[in-house]
Amino acid sequence: MGRPLMTVASDSNPWWSIFNEAVTRAGGKLSKPEILASTTDARFMRRLGIPTFGFSPMKNTPILLHDHNEFLRDTVYLEGIKVYESIIKSLSSFEGSYEH
Repeated sequence: MGRPLMTVASDSNPWWSIFNEAVTRAGGKLSKPEILASTTDARFMRRLGIPTFGFSPMKNTPILLHDHNEFLRDTVYLEGIKVYESIIKSLSSFEGSYEH
């Protein structure tokens, strides 16, 4: 379409600010945003003009995606639920719009 299919991950994007605050409120911390094209279908959402962030709350976990011994500690899983609850509550109650 002649433009990069990226969602702005800075405070100039109100959705990013709400997302970042929700993660922090739940005790999480976001690292530097990066593009992981092989791990998400977000590019299809972005083509429709829907701003999209890929996210996983699995902190301090080895990357074992599709490994034969893939695992996730129960404590990490339960902490992730709290982070997702905070994100869903914050984003679903935000009444702003995206204009980038």
